[in-house]
Amino acid sequence: MSSSITTDDLAQRIDDPARAPFILDVRANEAFDRWKIEGKTDVPTLNIPYWAAIADMAPVMEQLPAHQEVVVVCAHGGSSAMVAEMMDRTNVHNLEGGMDRWANTLVPRTLMDDDTHFVIQLDRVAKACLSYAVGARGGTMGIIDPSADVERYLAVAEEMDATITDIFDTHLHADHVSVARKLAAHTQATYHIAEGDAFEAKYDYAALQDGEEFTFGEMKMVVRSVATPGHTPGSTSLEVAGKYLMTGDAVFVSGIGRPDLGGETEPWARDLFHTIHDRLAPLDHDLQVCPAHYSSRTEAGDDGAIKRQLGDLLENDAIVSMADEEEFVQYVVEHLGTPPGQYGDIRKVNLGIIEPDDEMLKELEGGRNEGALTA
Repeated sequence: MSSSITTDDLAQRIDDPARAPFILDVRANEAFDRWKIEGKTDVPTLNIPYWAAIADMAPVMEQLPAHQEVVVVCAHGGSSAMVAEMMDRTNVHNLEGGMDRWANTLVPRTLMDDDTHFVIQLDRVAKACLSYAVGARGGTMGIIDPSADVERYLAVAEEMDATITDIFDTHLHADHVSVARKLAAHTQATYHIAEGDAFEAKYDYAALQDGEEFTFGEMKMVVRSVATPGHTPGSTSLEVAGKYLMTGDAVFVSGIGRPDLGGETEPWARDLFHTIHDRLAPLDHDLQVCPAHYSSRTEAGDDGAIKRQLGDLLENDAIVSMADEEEFVQYVVEHLGTPPGQYGDIRKVNLGIIEPDDEMLKELEGGRNEGALTA
């Protein structure tokens, strides 16, 4: 009888060359090409569709390592379980819940915890999405850019013995469905987003204001701007504890948020240039930029967290450091591909215009994000 592995366990292994397994993905080739399991180092992967694997198992077995853990993956965990069972090897394991569960797996990484206040980065590794829990143990806390699984944020609150009072979206997300309003409804917290992004919203929200302050225990979170536009008109940056700058998708630890999702590529590219040079550059360069996304697990530090000193980003990133506006705009316009077709519908879901059923949610959330432009 074959064994299984959880997505939480797999998420902890894929960044470690000594522990990373071999992946046998038995989904259809098109599904695999759209989206696969990736880690900080290359994760060896073989894609053989389920029906081909069970038709002739011998050549599949020959391609698998004898002395490395093998994880068999499918969409939901059923087909992969059958393949793993047929192989009957002690080093072969089925991924519980398949890519459906992998899509919603969140890995917490502590950025700060002094036994009084905490800042936790939650990494949705399947989609390279980042969210944050900030607050005071035994007091109140806020959640920034939540996605995937409401229960994970509730678990953090329980672990910290804190009450979620405020939930923030740094911008109107287009590459994933926000669970901010769902989490706010569950916790009776206040949902915050900038009016520049949510003016078409079909729900109530608290509009973020420039310079607005939120306090969790003795720790302050300051709204540095509700006008760091470029990726979206109302993109917002939040400074936490004087140490961290949650930039949403304005800038990443490598590159920028693509400015074409609203169909205004050149004007929004100019907005983004001025966001970088007029709004972010004057801030403390020792701040750690903590974005809402990343492009690759290779951007993670030794602790697995995604962050980069603002001064380093401004000086050394190939795109962010461009000092000439025309050069910046030309680069952006020439290097953007076509945005994914589902992004328009995701925006409508996040505005409350479309109420998706479970199947639509799976379709919209399938695949990793494609919101970044890197050099």
